[in-house]
Amino acid sequence: MDYKELFKSPKFIVLISMIINIILILIGYFWFDNNYIHLEFSALLILSLLLGPYAILGFSIVELLYWILFLGMSDATVILLSFSSLLVLGIMPWKLWYIANSKRNLEIPNMNSFYSFAKIIIIVLFVILQTYIFSRQIFYENFSLNLESFYMIFILGLILLLLGMGLFGKLNIAVYTPKQIKKFMPDQLYDLACVIAIILSIATLNNPNNLCFFLILILYSIFLIKPLNENIFKIKNTQRLTIFYKAFISIFIILIIIPTFLLVSLTALGIYEHGIASEFLNYLGLLSGFFLAILIPLVIYMYFMEKQVINPIDQLSSYLLEEIKDDVDLDNLVNNLNSITVNNEIKSLSESMLNMEKEFADYRANLLDVTKEKERYETELKLAHEIQYSMIPTDFEKFNENNNVSLWGFMKAAHAVGGDFYDYFKIDDENIGFVIGDVSGKGVSTALILVKTMTLIRDYATYYSDLSDVLYELNNELCKNNVKELFVGCLLGKLNIKTGEICYVNAGHKKPLIRQNDGDFEYLNKKPGLLLAGMENIHYKKHTLHLKPNDTLFLYTDGVTYANNGNDKYYGERNLQKTLNQNKNNELNIIIKSVEDDINKFCNNKELSDDIAMLIIKINK
Repeated sequence: MDYKELFKSPKFIVLISMIINIILILIGYFWFDNNYIHLEFSALLILSLLLGPYAILGFSIVELLYWILFLGMSDATVILLSFSSLLVLGIMPWKLWYIANSKRNLEIPNMNSFYSFAKIIIIVLFVILQTYIFSRQIFYENFSLNLESFYMIFILGLILLLLGMGLFGKLNIAVYTPKQIKKFMPDQLYDLACVIAIILSIATLNNPNNLCFFLILILYSIFLIKPLNENIFKIKNTQRLTIFYKAFISIFIILIIIPTFLLVSLTALGIYEHGIASEFLNYLGLLSGFFLAILIPLVIYMYFMEKQVINPIDQLSSYLLEEIKDDVDLDNLVNNLNSITVNNEIKSLSESMLNMEKEFADYRANLLDVTKEKERYETELKLAHEIQYSMIPTDFEKFNENNNVSLWGFMKAAHAVGGDFYDYFKIDDENIGFVIGDVSGKGVSTALILVKTMTLIRDYATYYSDLSDVLYELNNELCKNNVKELFVGCLLGKLNIKTGEICYVNAGHKKPLIRQNDGDFEYLNKKPGLLLAGMENIHYKKHTLHLKPNDTLFLYTDGVTYANNGNDKYYGERNLQKTLNQNKNNELNIIIKSVEDDINKFCNNKELSDDIAMLIIKINK
């Protein structure tokens, strides 16, 4: 069973949270000895935000047993209040994140932007304040606030959360996202229950009452079962780590982890004695110090990252995608690149691109003396032609040797530059990816979109395990700045070379043909999705089929079936299927060559009216 699937199981989540609690209890008990603090509570943040309510349930069960069996807690009322409080406060960060998230961009808990970081901090601070209030309610006469304990638990909680997000992102593990809850009253009443609970908890802070506290817990529980906005369930539940996450890690190590490590070490060695503060103002002072020491530098750092890295990269990418038609366009590009005022590697890259553009301009000026516009146009087409053909792989035999498959491809542009392409690549030891597609239009802009599409497909296919997610992200990226209104149709697949299973997603592309059990080639009549780059946030359907040894899959672009003989007759799907079946027992390269020759014969060896690309894949015996 895939370990990623385990994190979708409530039973596994309960079990792993129980194990985490036991480990932290043992670490805290043996490390701090007589100065023991409850380090296990630092795990609540990562368990809540990444693994959800089932994780809090498992954690709370272990904590309850620990209280009864090892700490000698015997008062039934105190046990019930403590256990209920732990469940409510543990689930609260998870619920608050998605409640706030439903009115903004849909995303899982992360620290990929300052907004996300600030939201997590606000949620955590709210829960900590409620923890203080709940502790006063339950243990009023014997309650004292250990600032060092709170500090270490809070900081360790953030450290574990950061590590958890990094691990989930690296291993592409899905976090536990909400399931819809049945609505039994208006949304405002759920929020009102939360507000009343907050007011009651503060009002009874110095006059604790068990019945009133039970009422507070019930009101919070009502808030926790508030249904979420329908859009929240479209969230992609895999972690994506951006530069903001790395920025936060850097500042966190410098300002927090190192000092905290020293504090914990000195405390464990007995060199530093705990100071107990009973006044609530001291607790607020600690929070203020946290904001001054961490939040302000982090804001400055993230602002620096946005200004010095993120924004310049976006500018550079946007400027370089603009098509250069004449001297005015080139001058505009020079001015735009000069407007990038940062003083780092991005500026160096911008200057290099500027130098390349200036060299190109000088070269073009020399050509203008001879052939003027014609030579400039041919030069651009040659550059685009080289870009296109350099991206198309042709190492078939070398690739086939190591992957237990045979594949062959063919691409021919009708003019100097076309928009058809195919690609294949290794994803991991068990899976290879393949794609065939067609970019609308002609010329340099089409070639650039082709390069961008092929590059992003390779990147996303190794990052996202689900091909539907690959095309979802690719489509949204291609929609950005699509001023030329160029669209992309493609079929993206993933083949498991050990099992023969193929998953594929069709975005407005021609239906493929498959040959199974040594039979004939037949069309796979699955309805394709929409073309890429036409509309954002489109979800594509994934299809699955299983290939046995000697089974063959044939992919092609519309230039094959739309090949015109000059008399308004097209080659068509029937001729393609017939040619394939006539050569079905030949080698793959012979099959593709037969299709090419038959198309040329049909068109009377005239110049192609459209680009052609073909890719054929066969499972070896």
